[in-house]
Parts: sequence; C-alpha cells; structure tokens
Amino acid sequence: MDSKKNNSALKAGIWYTISAIAVKAINIITTPIFTRMMTTSDYGLAQTFNSWSSLLMIFCSLNLVYSIGRAKLDFPGQLDKYVGAMQMLALSASGVIGLLMLIFIKPVSVFMEMNTNLVLLLIVYILVYPVIPLWSSKFKYQYRYKGNIAITAYMTIASVLVTLALMYQFDSERYYAKVLGTVITGGVLALSFWIHSIRKRNLCLNKTYWKYGLRISLPLILHSLSLNVLSQSDRIMITKFVGTDETGIYSLAYNYAILVNIVLGAVNDAWLPWFHDNLFAGEKESIREKVKPLVILGCMMGIGCISIAPEAIYILGPAEYQAGRWVVGPVVLGLICQFIYQQYVHIELHEKQTQYISMGTILAGVMNIVLNFIFIPKFGYIAAAYTTMFCYFVLMFVHLFITKKFLKVKLYDDPFMFLALIVSAGLTCIFMSLYGTVLVRYALLVVVCIIYLVSNKKYIVAFINSKKKSK
Repeated sequence: MDSKKNNSALKAGIWYTISAIAVKAINIITTPIFTRMMTTSDYGLAQTFNSWSSLLMIFCSLNLVYSIGRAKLDFPGQLDKYVGAMQMLALSASGVIGLLMLIFIKPVSVFMEMNTNLVLLLIVYILVYPVIPLWSSKFKYQYRYKGNIAITAYMTIASVLVTLALMYQFDSERYYAKVLGTVITGGVLALSFWIHSIRKRNLCLNKTYWKYGLRISLPLILHSLSLNVLSQSDRIMITKFVGTDETGIYSLAYNYAILVNIVLGAVNDAWLPWFHDNLFAGEKESIREKVKPLVILGCMMGIGCISIAPEAIYILGPAEYQAGRWVVGPVVLGLICQFIYQQYVHIELHEKQTQYISMGTILAGVMNIVLNFIFIPKFGYIAAAYTTMFCYFVLMFVHLFITKKFLKVKLYDDPFMFLALIVSAGLTCIFMSLYGTVLVRYALLVVVCIIYLVSNKKYIVAFINSKKKSK
C-alpha cells in the first residue's frame, strides 16, 4: 500500500479519535443536565426507546453497511452508485416493517412497554435513519474523514440543542423531548442525503448490487441481532424484572462505560479501510505488527475508564445513580473483549464468509438472555453487566476458532491478544477493589500510565513521526 494511502488512513484515524472524544465530552457535559431535568423513570423510558430502535435498525437496514468496504474493491469507481442502490433496498425493508408496526400498533405498544406515541416516533425513526450509516460508511472507505466527522458532530450537537430546547416545552413526561431530539435531528440529515442522491442521480434499482449486498449482509442479520441482544437486552430485561428506575441507573453507568467503545469505534473506523486495502495487497506482516499497539491502546483506555468510574458517576448523576459505578468494570472489560474479537471478524468480512460470523453471536445472544433471566431477578441490575461480559468473552473464543479452523487464516499473534486481555482483567479487579480509596487508586493509575508510555515508546515515537509527515 502506498505512503499516500497510509497517510490518509493515519490522518483519518487521528481525526476520528479526536472527534469521538469531543463528541463524548459533549455527551458527558450534557448528561448531568438531562438526568437532573428528567426523573429516573423518564430516563429509563428514553433508553428503552433507544434499545428498541437499535434492535429494529438491524432489520430495516438489512446490515447493508457491512458490504460497502468490500464493494469498494470489487466495484472500483462505482461506490456512489452502489450506496445509492443500498439506500433504495434499505428504504424498502424499513417501509414494510414500519407499515406492519402501524397496522398492529396497539399490540406492538404493549409488547414494547411504550405508549403509542413513542411507537409512532419509533416508526418515523426507522424510516429515516438507515441512510445515515450508509453515507457514513461510504465516507469512511473513501478516506473522506471530514464528511464522516461532520455527520457525527451534527448528530451530537444538533441533537443536544434540539433536545434541550424541547425539554423546556414539557413540564412532565420529558422522555418525549429526549426522543424527539434524536428523531428530528436524524430526519433532517437523512433528508439532505436523499436530496443529494437524487440530484447526483445515484439512486438505482440494480439487481447486481442488491444480490452482492444481500449475499454479504443478510447472514449478518442474526449476528447483529445477537450482538444487539448482548448490548441492549439487559436494559429491556431490567425494565421487565426490576423496573424503569433501575434501568435508568444502569443506563447512566453503561453510557459512561461505553466511552471506551466510542473511541475504539473511531479507531476501528480508520483501521478497517486500511486493513481491507492491505490484506487485499497481501501485506499480512504489516497488519500483524500494527494491530498490537491498537490492542494495547484499547486496553489502556478501558483501564482508564474503569479507574475513574466513581468520580465520573458522581459528576454524571445525582446520588441515586451512585450504585451504578459497579456496572462500569465488567461492561468495559466486555467491550475490550469485543474490540479484540472484532479484529477476527474483519478477516471474515474480507473473505466474504459472513455466514460464519452469526454462529458465535447467536450462541452468545441466547446465552445472554438465559443468564439475564436467571440472575437479574436474583441479584438485580448489576448482574446484567457480568452476564454481558461473560458472553463477550465466549464470543472472542468463537471468532478465533472460526478464523483458524474454518477459514484457515492465521493473521494475528493470538497469545499477545489474550495476554493483553488477562492483564486488563487483573487491573480491573484491582481498581474496583480500590473504589473507596481515591489517592491510592489515582497513584496506581499514574504508575500504569507511565508503564504504558515506556513500554510503547517505539509505537508512540513512530506515531508522532508519521503525524509530522502527514502534515
């Protein structure tokens, strides 16, 4: 891969990470405002809406976004047309699902434990939103990081501003304001993308594109559904077994914990196009070496997030949210497992063998539901964090097995991957045991940071030098 593309990938990675941190900073700053303007029940209802919207988006989008990275390589120079065809396909799927929900709105409302007005807003959301990740993915694989960052910045800032404005219009039931802020913001952006596609004449009904996209993406519906179960079913089941107040507390802590996932997601957004291009070019050794500092960075971010959890929860919410700090450790450790196994999923995607990906996630998703059903009624909402962590851990082993035994691909230094996870688990236990001792905990965090900087000096120096060359 030429140096120009390497520099583009590096620059994209830097800005993706910066934007992710900035976006999360905005969310952290505004979360205390929302939690103090809403009751825990209102906050729980808003999070329940988010859980259902995430679940339905899997079917409405048909997971077509997963096909874009490989389509760029297989249909050179045709990516805009390809994305236009995927827009039409996703719109067809979301239209059918939205119509069915509208026809059976009352039983749907009862099943989802949301009133009919929220269900109507959910229908609008699933109709408008699928186009946004398609365009975001297109920008990513074209190394157009500015466009991708603009989407993220708009969705975050505009959503916050609109939600705050609406909050002052509601004296009660302020969960409506939280939901409307998301729906209105997404609707405006989606409309702009549709208008642009129409003007550029990129929309098309192309059977070749559709068959290609569905071949890669359809097998991943079960994967995404099971993955969504892992990340969202806990809140739905907490609402059913314990109550919306506990869902609100769990959701606040969970939303803080996924800070690390947002940043790592941004890193992955930059890494994945580079990964596809280099694996396509046969540069396996380069991938094997460069993934190591990526994994170490992910583990370090996770440990940092866990170490300051008590203070973060104190800032984000009033006193009734404090018990949520015990959720952070296991959730973040599960997300580190997720980040590691995603590296193996990238191989499966590149090989276009997506039928294997669903095998592990179905197992993990079913396991998560069963474990939540058993342990949430017995031990409360904190149990959901540990069941999710365990299922991510199982999933990591499954994807390692798939790539080595089914696909016969050995790309990474597997012992290194697992050693990084073991060290992270040990540090998680230590930091959680020190939650009552602020000075000792922060002193240990400083020591860990120094060790990280010293042991990764060569990667840090290489990163700084590459950054200078990319200017």
